[in-house]
Amino acid sequence: MANFLPQTPGTEVGDATRFTQHDLSFSREESFQAPAGRDELFKKMSGARTPRNPLAALRNPNAKNEFTPMLKSATANRTRQVSGLLPGKMTTPAALKNGFRVSDSPLPEASALDMQSSSFDHSIDGRTQLPDPSSSAMSTPMALPRRAEGELDMGNGNGNVLTLREQEARLEQIDKENFGLKLKIHFLEENLKKMGPEFNVRTMEENVNLKSEKVTMSRDIKQYSKDLKAAEKELESYKQQLRDYAEKVKKRHADAGMREEMDELRRLAEERAAEIERLEDRLEEARSAEDELEKVSAELEGAQAEVARRDQLLDEHEDQIEELENKLKNAQGSPSADIEEKDRKISEQADRIADLEQSARELQQRTERIDELEQDNRRLQEQVARIAELEEQNRRLQKEAERVIELESQLRSASQTKDRDVTDMERQLQAKSDQIEEQNEKIEDLEDQLRSLERTKEAEIEKLTDRLDAAANGNDQEIRELEQQLDEAERELEAAETQKRHEISLVEERLRTLEREKDADIKELQRRINTIQSEKDAELDALHERVQLAESKGDNQVQLARQSAYDAQQKVVDLTREKGVEIELLQSRVDAAESRADELEDYRRQFQDSMQQITRLQRDASEYEQQLQQLRQTLTQKDRDLGDLNQLRRERDDATQEIQGLRSTLTSKSAQADALNKALRERDTLSRELSDLRRERDTLASKMADKDAQVDRLNRGNNDRDDLVATLRQERDDIEREMRALRSTMSGKDTQIEALQKITRERDALSRDLSSLQSTLQSRERDVAAFQRKIDAQEAALDELKRLKNDLSDRTRELENVRKTVSERDAELEAMRNHADEPDTQIDVMQDLVRKRDDELENLREEINAQRRQVDSIQQLAEDRLEALEQLRDSANRQKQEYEDELEVLQEDADEVLEEKASLEEKITVLESMLREKENQVVSTQSETRAAQLEEKAALENKLYDLESRLREKDSQHRKIQNEIKAAQREEKTLMERELRDLESRLREKESQLRLLQASAKAVQQKAQHEAYDLDAQSQALEKRHIKEINGLAKQIQFLRARCSRAESFREALGYQKRFFLMQIQTYNECNQEDLNLISQMGITPDITIQERRPKLKSAALAVIAALRMQKLSEGWAENRKIHEQLKQKLASMRRQSGRKSGAGLKAAR
Repeated sequence: MANFLPQTPGTEVGDATRFTQHDLSFSREESFQAPAGRDELFKKMSGARTPRNPLAALRNPNAKNEFTPMLKSATANRTRQVSGLLPGKMTTPAALKNGFRVSDSPLPEASALDMQSSSFDHSIDGRTQLPDPSSSAMSTPMALPRRAEGELDMGNGNGNVLTLREQEARLEQIDKENFGLKLKIHFLEENLKKMGPEFNVRTMEENVNLKSEKVTMSRDIKQYSKDLKAAEKELESYKQQLRDYAEKVKKRHADAGMREEMDELRRLAEERAAEIERLEDRLEEARSAEDELEKVSAELEGAQAEVARRDQLLDEHEDQIEELENKLKNAQGSPSADIEEKDRKISEQADRIADLEQSARELQQRTERIDELEQDNRRLQEQVARIAELEEQNRRLQKEAERVIELESQLRSASQTKDRDVTDMERQLQAKSDQIEEQNEKIEDLEDQLRSLERTKEAEIEKLTDRLDAAANGNDQEIRELEQQLDEAERELEAAETQKRHEISLVEERLRTLEREKDADIKELQRRINTIQSEKDAELDALHERVQLAESKGDNQVQLARQSAYDAQQKVVDLTREKGVEIELLQSRVDAAESRADELEDYRRQFQDSMQQITRLQRDASEYEQQLQQLRQTLTQKDRDLGDLNQLRRERDDATQEIQGLRSTLTSKSAQADALNKALRERDTLSRELSDLRRERDTLASKMADKDAQVDRLNRGNNDRDDLVATLRQERDDIEREMRALRSTMSGKDTQIEALQKITRERDALSRDLSSLQSTLQSRERDVAAFQRKIDAQEAALDELKRLKNDLSDRTRELENVRKTVSERDAELEAMRNHADEPDTQIDVMQDLVRKRDDELENLREEINAQRRQVDSIQQLAEDRLEALEQLRDSANRQKQEYEDELEVLQEDADEVLEEKASLEEKITVLESMLREKENQVVSTQSETRAAQLEEKAALENKLYDLESRLREKDSQHRKIQNEIKAAQREEKTLMERELRDLESRLREKESQLRLLQASAKAVQQKAQHEAYDLDAQSQALEKRHIKEINGLAKQIQFLRARCSRAESFREALGYQKRFFLMQIQTYNECNQEDLNLISQMGITPDITIQERRPKLKSAALAVIAALRMQKLSEGWAENRKIHEQLKQKLASMRRQSGRKSGAGLKAAR
């Protein structure tokens, strides 16, 4: 019977009660270990999210005694059945009696039962009998609730056992506690509802006050505008009186100061006229310089015509030289008498050729000089254009003089007003005087420019004369200088090209860095958006699960579920608001990225401009190089001509000495010369073919090197591919394991909060894994495409190698043909050696030539053999490479097939994950609809606020438009008055002096009246300014008050949010406690079910020993953590309480102020 019981550590230690045992150990027995699988319910609770506040209030009983109430009752019944065997009542064990004290000995405690106890037996042979293997009371870790003093020694002999009635009483107690929790939740909800309407009433009162203040302010503004219009009308009347008075004063009075100013202006005008005359003289001088330039250009054209004529003469002389050379060739067979005459003619022609070459050099220098003069002519034309600009500036100065005359009339009219118009005109006069000074400075600058132009022109004319003088002397020196200049130009072009290349590389690097930064920013934004979306989805899933859990719990949790749903909705609203702010930040980042993209476009345009500049520089460089090549060709042609002439002289001398001896042997040696020429031509063809073969060898070697590099890259790619396959397989195994774990976890515990939360976390992990799988799938597809491209490239390389092989075979055939021609040429050379036995110096020379040709042919044979060996080696290497490439192609095809199989498997896994994701995403739709409703409400409130703001903005814009229109009307009236003043001034100028004496007395009277009027106008203006200042002060005070009220509202909202969050935390703590009690009851029921199965197999109940409870380190640590959290929460609540106190004080002060204002208003009314 004991074999069916679970084994305990006590039964596996052995017989440790006898002193005869060897290796006796007195160490303390380890605590009892619970059976496997009994604590899975508590392990599943480890991942649950619990509130932070109630940790200190949780009870963490040690898992020592785990006999459940039903098991206790069963053991009691079993004990009653067995008690008939014992005399009397059941005795209480010593460990359960009052006053029992555990000894300090590590040995097990002795039983206090008597000899007739069911758990006591006689010893065998004086030794203590071994205990039967049984299940002890320590096999379950849950302790029973303690009872009051004396309950253990009851008369019925139940001991520490809970009956079914006691269990029912305990359940009733739990129901009462649940009812208390519901009452607390109900009262908290009522308090929360009371908080809302009060806040709404306050805001309504404040809105009413603000609207009333707005109405009163608008009424005051209308009154002020009426007063302002009346003041403007009075000001118009004053201005009309002032204009009338000014007209009268114009007719009678002219100020002496204005006369002096007029004289000063006339003097300035005369000075400007003198300056204009000087400028005109300089323009005439510039025109004379332009005439001189035209003369120089005519001279240049004459020089160009002279150069053309000299070129024509040079061509004629060259034709004559060619004719003489032909005659010289024909004269080799004529008598010697004609030879002397020909020599004389040749010497004369050589002298003429030297003269012509000298003249050609001079003409070339003249052409260069003409080019320089043309450049100078272009510069002079540019200077003429600048002179035309100066003339245009002169005309502008004349216009400015006319404007000065107009300003004089304006000053005469402005001198009569004696008011604010006078000051304005004085400022204008000061501005015009500044302009005149600026014009003076400009004229001085122009004079300096003219002087500098004159100096530059004189220097250029001197340079031109010097160059014209030096042009006839230093021709060779100028050629060398030109060559040096060309070399310097080439170096400068090379330096410019290197600099441009460096700049281009820098710009490209900068463009690449900008593109990388832009891509990184875009990726970061996308990653942040994805994380925000995933967080939002996770929170919505958690909310949906909480709602489902609340609905499944029944009527006793309806209120809790509603409250949690309302709290979750508030959280969703807050989260949407925060996410909106984050989205705006991300949008700003996107705008910054777009601005960087614009900067990138600017850099690209700059890069294109720089490339265009480089192309222009390259074109200029090519032009310079062409010119340089032309010059060099002309020089080499001239040197060649001179060399030909010298060679002709030497040949003439040799011909006079050898012509008699060569006539006899000329016919015999002509055949040999033809054969040698033929051999030389064949040697040249062979050398060209050899050079072609060398080039082909080099190209083949480079191609083979490229193929080797490709093979290495393919090997590296294969290794990388193997690594990728291994990682893919590992990821596939991990995903399969996770899918199996997900299916096993999703099968059973869908109604529990912990399982739902675990499902949501696993769903998020699956979505992330799915995205990673998709990315890896795409990367694998890209790898497969890359491998396919590599295979195609290798196939193309194979085709190329086959083509090279064919070319090699063609080249070998050509080499065989070359060998045959070389052997034929050897035979011909041997025949020439046998035939050339005449004792003559020319024959020796020919033999030397033949030996040289023999040596060259030997060298050619050696080179051909070397080329043949190289071709053979290249052919062998190509065949090896072909075999290696074939093997690589086969391996690549096999690996491609493997990759495609793995991709199919991964695609199937991804499809399964997508199906599971779709099943999980269906649960989110309800919460998303709720979120959309809240967002619509937020949008409606925002639209209402925007409409109010737009109305206020429209009113302000209308007011601003009215003010601007009035300002334009005033400006038009002012301009009209100025025009009238100018007309009246022109009409009354002749009558001013005649009426001056009669009006002096009246002028003084009118001036006094004018001062009075000005004083009154200033008073009115000051009054209007004071009123405007008062309005500004009132508006600023209202703005400050509005800002303070907004700050107060913000503080109230902050306090209410803190209060709501505090109440929410209390509700979450109560809900968690209730869920914990329900889970505990469920645990009791499951334990009772397991114990019933155990009771059916039990025999005699063992003794029950209760160990004392000992405090643990975990309890102390949890207590410390709870204390710290409570301290932190109390500090946060203290800050919110301070804000609440500040709001109370501010409200009391506002009420006192409003009371004072109302009292003052009543007193004023009385």
